[in-house]
Amino acid sequence: MNTIIKTVEISRLRPHPYLEEVYDLNPDESLKASFLRTGNKPVYPPAVVPHPDPDLYWEISGRRRVETMIQMGQTEIEVILYETTDETEIKNLIIDLQNHGDRNGHGKHMEFRHFERMYPASPGIPGSRYSKIGKEIGRSKDWVKDMVILNNFFEGEGDCIIEGIFGNELSVSDGFKIKKVVEKYPEKFTSEKSFEKICDRRFDYNRLEFVISNLSIDDETEYDLLKSYLLRDITPQEFHRNLVQLGKIQQRIDNHEKNKVSISDLSEVYITENTCLIHGNNREAEFKHPFKKEIQCLVGSPPYGNRRLNGDNPDSDTGHGMTGKEYGQYLSKTYEQFKPFMSKDGSIYVIIDDYRMDNGALACSLEHFVVEMENKGFFPVGRYAWVKDNPMPRSYADKDMVNGFEMVYRFSLDPKNYYCNPDLFIELEKGKHEGFRDGCTNTDGKGKTSRGNSYYQSHLKKLRNALDERVCTDIIRGNVCNPQDFFRQADEKKHTSQSPLYLTSILILESTRPEDLVVDIWNGVGNTMDSALLLGRKYVGLELQNDYFQQSCRRAENTERIIRLNNNEDLSKAA
Repeated sequence: MNTIIKTVEISRLRPHPYLEEVYDLNPDESLKASFLRTGNKPVYPPAVVPHPDPDLYWEISGRRRVETMIQMGQTEIEVILYETTDETEIKNLIIDLQNHGDRNGHGKHMEFRHFERMYPASPGIPGSRYSKIGKEIGRSKDWVKDMVILNNFFEGEGDCIIEGIFGNELSVSDGFKIKKVVEKYPEKFTSEKSFEKICDRRFDYNRLEFVISNLSIDDETEYDLLKSYLLRDITPQEFHRNLVQLGKIQQRIDNHEKNKVSISDLSEVYITENTCLIHGNNREAEFKHPFKKEIQCLVGSPPYGNRRLNGDNPDSDTGHGMTGKEYGQYLSKTYEQFKPFMSKDGSIYVIIDDYRMDNGALACSLEHFVVEMENKGFFPVGRYAWVKDNPMPRSYADKDMVNGFEMVYRFSLDPKNYYCNPDLFIELEKGKHEGFRDGCTNTDGKGKTSRGNSYYQSHLKKLRNALDERVCTDIIRGNVCNPQDFFRQADEKKHTSQSPLYLTSILILESTRPEDLVVDIWNGVGNTMDSALLLGRKYVGLELQNDYFQQSCRRAENTERIIRLNNNEDLSKAA
């Protein structure tokens, strides 16, 4: 491509349409001082190409320099003429000539779209497109791949989100968090203005889904509250009180009742051959079951104080507003109610973690809890670390939300007389039920984690692998449980804090014999129940939340059905 340096009249220059589309062309006052030092002309001449009208030229670079020359009263300017009329070449020149200039988020975004068109997807050549675009803009292949996804999603009214990322106002992670919320609540994002209102680098986008589910972006009063919450100017408790004043909580309850899917609710007590589920508060419900057995193993994971703050009513959730000592007393008193039902050599396992109080200090609830349990006649006889191989990425503003381990405390009524299964490792090898696997939270949907390893937990027959080889008496290691939806009906809550099967299975195997009674007073959606049933134990669970109770009942029915099918298959083979 030939180039010529020549002097032309400024009145013969016209900005190329693609230059105007991609870049902001406002004059720059700072250029005047520079031009005065260089003889009333720019150091680098603007670039032009031929115009269809032979008396004119298309500007493809240097529009701000031209505008500044006009303001200074100049009528002629020296330019570089690129002798090409090919539109593809001209568009590439426009991008290349601006590549090292000072571009804002809009300019970088438009350049990105230019390179997307330059390097279209090539079937059968995975990844090469992203690598080529990455080299053009100085980014990694993975970053480009993420931005292609976000650009395709937000194109149009949501362009400000992409421009925010290119302008370093938002992160790619922020973009995906916003994308998730828009997908879930598309009716809340009605215009370009809606997206602009949530584009603020100071926002905590981990709070976005909850706040969008309750408030309207377009209502200015509600937006002021929404903004305060995303800026972390108010606490979740203060936010909830504001929602109550606005009538939003009652509105959500009314909408829930109105939109419920009609399914037959089970009674307050669900009983099968091996399972008894009780719907009620574990501090108030009557503990009655048909198995005529004492509790050999009471295992479960109680709420963790102030840990989870995005519920509809944090003020009334277990542990909120309590000191570590108060919380320890509360939990120990809950467990004390089940002391009369424990066998003399039985065990209580508590999967627990500490939390921070409203003032930011650690509550030290674990230490207080152990002391209070001992005061009530439960003696600590074991302590294990549950080490998570795939803890959630530390992207949350409160870094203590994503600990890579939790503690498991074992208590007994008699520190010198508690049952330990001598056949633990034999039983670990005997498990046979296929199809009961746990996933982890950060997968790519194809059986791989973000770290590239297989994410499925082993079957129960390989449970022994979860015990750390070097210090197996102190550490249980494995993936975080994947919240499962198999038994959840429409409009029911998803339980996001389940104890994985391998963890509860190891605790049950250590402390019980076949046909012994296992109890979880924080039943949730029944992971402890599945462990007990698959290992041939009886099970009783207590659950306050009706959604979780209904899910557990359906899950129990399914699990026992599979166990019966497997047992019948074994009998057929034996015959």
